Order: sequence, then structure tokens, then C-alpha cells
Amino acid sequence: KELRILMRALPLLYGLGAPLLMVFVLSGLYRSGGSVGGHPLPIALLISLAYAMLGFTQLFYNNLGAEGPGIQILFLSPTPIRTVMLAKNLFHAILFAVDAVLVCIVASLRIGRPEPMAVAATAAWLLFALPVHLAAGNAFSLAMPYRINLGRLARQRGSQASALLSMLVQLGVLGIGAGVFALCSFFDRLWLAVPVFLAMAVVAAFAWMRLLGKVDAMANQRRDTLIATLVKTE
Repeated sequence: KELRILMRALPLLYGLGAPLLMVFVLSGLYRSGGSVGGHPLPIALLISLAYAMLGFTQLFYNNLGAEGPGIQILFLSPTPIRTVMLAKNLFHAILFAVDAVLVCIVASLRIGRPEPMAVAATAAWLLFALPVHLAAGNAFSLAMPYRINLGRLARQRGSQASALLSMLVQLGVLGIGAGVFALCSFFDRLWLAVPVFLAMAVVAAFAWMRLLGKVDAMANQRRDTLIATLVKTE
């Protein structure tokens, strides 16, 4: 039983720790020329956090991948799938919040202490980015699931369609963030990024909750496909 719990925790540990080493290297690129007026570029922290999100792709976009045969129990349980997905979303969000704090510490040690306004704008961007990934991840988890091989997480192939589309979503979210940062920085009004991101965060959170409300219907519609995909052995 303890071994089974440990194996189920491996994807979480991988998503939590794998990005930190690369963020350490990535943030170091801004140590020399990544500052304006003596202050680190806000975009450096944004890119570091965006890269950290890549380590959570298998968690956000394949919520049910580690269930395996347990997916049958979820459908037999009186607990709605919506509640299960919400619990997974909140747990993954907490894990990412821990990872984001570690990333910010590493990036700050590498590029220097960021401006308070840059931290506020980046935090506002995270409030927008996270519900977008959670909403898209829930849809992908039901539409394009794949079973996670706990023995080779780093070389997990998964669904090519899911990987491509999830990458497009992540690039879109990063592009929006970088665009807003660049525009506000160009006009020397970085503080404007905060209300802009917060407004988008409200819309993203609303879309996430609306999608959660449809999760049970989506799951029941694809019940046979989910069971066949996640129960099969390689």
C-alpha cells in the first residue's frame, strides 16, 4: 500500500522539482544584461514561472492519467466527477503555488530582487494563467486522456494531440503575459498590468467554473473511452 502511494506521488514530485534546475539556468541569462535602470526585467520572472508551468503539464492536462483501473471506481462512486476534478485542480494549484515560490526565490537570487510592482504584475498574471490551464486541462483530461507510465515520467510520450494543443495554450498564455508586460513597460506604466491581468483572471476563473459544471456530463459521455484508455496495459 505504501509503495502504491509513493508511485502515485511520483508525477507530483516530478512536476514540483523538475523545472527548478532549468529555471536556475534560465534566470541566469538575465544576470548580465537583463536590467533596465538598475532593476531586473519583469519579463525574466514571467518567463521563469512560465517555464515552471511546463513541469506541471502532465498534472494539469491529464488529471486522470494516474488513476489507471481506479477510473472505474470513480464512475461507481457516488461522488460526482466534478468534485473529483475540483479536488485535483485545487491540489495541483497548491503544488504549483509552492513551486512558484521556490522559482521566485531562485530567480531573485540569480537576477536580483525584482521591483514590487513587477512582483504584483507577475502574481496577477498567475491568477489569470492558472485558471486557464486548469480549465483547458480538465477538457483535455476528458477528451484526450492517456495513461501515465509511472516508471518513465521524464520520457512519457502520452497523447501527441494533447501535447501539441497544451503547448499552444501555454504559448498563448505566455504571449498574452509578455505582450501586456511589454506594452505597459514601453509606456512606463507597469502598474497597469495588474488591473489588466486581474480583469482577465476574473474571466478565466468564470470559464473554469463553468467548465467544471459540465464535467460530469462530459465524463459520462466519454465513459467507455476513458475506461478503455486508462485501464489498458502497455
